Amino acid sequence: MAPKKKGKKGKAKGTPIVDGLAPEDMSKEQVEEHVSRIREELDREREERNYFQLERDKIHSFWEITRRQLEEKKAELRNRDREMEEAEERHQVEIKVYKQKVKHLLYEHQNNLTEMKAEGTVVMKLAQKEHRTQEGVLRKDMRALKVELKEQELANEVVVKNLRLISAKN
Repeated sequence: MAPKKKGKKGKAKGTPIVDGLAPEDMSKEQVEEHVSRIREELDREREERNYFQLERDKIHSFWEITRRQLEEKKAELRNRDREMEEAEERHQVEIKVYKQKVKHLLYEHQNNLTEMKAEGTVVMKLAQKEHRTQEGVLRKDMRALKVELKEQELANEVVVKNLRLISAKN
C-alpha cells in the first residue's frame, strides 16, 4: 500500500505544500514535526502491512491444511467406496454359492424323493404280489378243506346210514 499523503497539495509546477505551507516557508521544528508524523505513519503502514502479511500467511496455511484434509477425505471416501464394492462383489458371490447349494440340495431332494417313490412302488408291488400269492394259497387251502369237509360229511353220512341199517336190522 502506498502511504497516504496527508495534507499535501500540489502547487503550480509540482511544488509540494505541507500543512498549508511550502517546505521552504516552514521552520525547522515544523519540518521535524512533519517528518516525525510521516515516520509514525510509515511505522503504522509497516505494522499494518506486517499484520496483513501474517493474516495472508495464516489464511494460506489454513487453506493448505483444509486442501490436504479434503484430499485425505476424498482418498478415504474412494477407499470406502472400493471396500463397499468389494464387499458387494463378495456378497454377490456368496449369494451365487448359496443359490447353487440350494439348487443342488433341491436336486438331491428330488432324486431322493423319486428313488423313494420308485422303491415304495416296488415294495408295494412285491407286497401285493406276496399278498395275492398268500391269498391264492389260502383259497386253495380253503377249497381243499371244503372238499375234505364234504368228504368227511359224506363219509359220516355213510357211517350214519350204515349204523341205521345195522340198528334197523337189530
